[in-house]
Amino acid sequence: MRVAPYLFSAVCGFGFMSLTYAHEETHDHKHHEHHEHHEHEGHRHHGAHVHGMATLDLVMDDQELMLHLQSPLMNFLGFEHEPETEQQKAIYQDMLQQLERKDSLLTVEGTTCQAESIEIEDPFANQDEAGHADVDVSYFLRCEQPDKITGLKINLFDLYNRLETLQVQMVLPTGQQQLELNPQRTTIRIN
Repeated sequence: MRVAPYLFSAVCGFGFMSLTYAHEETHDHKHHEHHEHHEHEGHRHHGAHVHGMATLDLVMDDQELMLHLQSPLMNFLGFEHEPETEQQKAIYQDMLQQLERKDSLLTVEGTTCQAESIEIEDPFANQDEAGHADVDVSYFLRCEQPDKITGLKINLFDLYNRLETLQVQMVLPTGQQQLELNPQRTTIRIN
């Protein structure tokens, strides 16, 4: 049974918002820039916009593995405005090509999963008044033997050196979990 994307967002979104704010209150990193995104008509609430930090919501439902990655564009590009120079356009296109490949995001350990769809939202469509833009990518995977998944290795830290932490909110058959990944801790243990 496929979990509808809106349910995916709702299940992970509520739990993650509290984790985001708790993280901000307990960690004072002077190099992180905090920005709030507010809900606008037609846009979903994005929570805190923190350079260096991204979020990953993950839901396992039978053979389906659904992931939603959200990050300030700064973490992936080094800028948040629409590309202007040829170099910026090339960096932006390279990022889109990387995010269109499941292997750029993660390696599934223990079984094989194929991407059914990968949806990348236009980061500039929801840019706020201050010029902050986010990357929003949803991955829908079908796994051959989901009970054999032992872990998920997140590969983003190898590609994007501005990414410092990844807040993960998971809904698994065994329950919900939250954890934080960083360049030294990149694997989510499943079983």
